[in-house]
Amino acid sequence: MQIYLLRHAIAVPRGSISFPNDDRPLTEEGIKKMAKAAKGAALILPPIDIILASPLKRAYETAVIMAKAIGAEHRLEICKYLLPNSSMKNVMTYLAKYKDLQSLLIVGHGPDIGFIASALLGNSGDIIEFKKGALCCIETETIPSRKHGRLLWHLPPRFLRDIG
Repeated sequence: MQIYLLRHAIAVPRGSISFPNDDRPLTEEGIKKMAKAAKGAALILPPIDIILASPLKRAYETAVIMAKAIGAEHRLEICKYLLPNSSMKNVMTYLAKYKDLQSLLIVGHGPDIGFIASALLGNSGDIIEFKKGALCCIETETIPSRKHGRLLWHLPPRFLRDIG
């Protein structure tokens, strides 16, 4: 199984008076950059079986942009376990229901998306840094994995935009 992890794009800054933290949307710059990065991602991603996104606006908007670019709008689902500070045990238990799929795209928040990547690689820390809009691919036998997953690639958003 290949698991793709994507951190949401540039959002309205935390502490903005106009938007509570949970309601922060992507900025216009974030939307433009993510649309271009999603075009690049569409060139390298295989067909995605399911896209799981955090219910927070910035992650969901990022997931919608990516889903449109890769032709997977009907495969987008909200996952409450991808909310910031969710228990990693709950995340992995939820992901296990998709263990028979070939590919899964997870759209979430930093630093949590890094914690998910680390857990899939067999580490309890945050060993992979995700810039906003960064995408990585981890290969694992199944979820939960009896062996550690393998990091196949980790791409910064600039690279995705350049190829897009």
